[in-house]
Amino acid sequence: MTKPKDMPGSEEFEFETSLKEIEAIVEKLDRDGVGLDEAIELFERGVERLGEANQWLDAVSGRVEELVANSKGVLGTTPLVESDERREGQIDESESSD
Repeated sequence: MTKPKDMPGSEEFEFETSLKEIEAIVEKLDRDGVGLDEAIELFERGVERLGEANQWLDAVSGRVEELVANSKGVLGTTPLVESDERREGQIDESESSD
């Protein structure tokens, strides 16, 4: 499990643990008999955990890479976020050269 230590607000963040906690909160909120005060507390905690999970995903998304081959068949890696932009550029270039 990846645990970036640079996660703001915590020593080590565990995405899977946070996701399980969010799921447990949703299950509790779906049950009948949850009082208003408890529902508000659960909701606030869920929003907090969801924000932390989104922050963590943003922080690690730049580390995800995609293996791609250029036009000559040479393999290399590119950041996954940029690969869509590069593909669009390659499509535009190939269409204009025809």
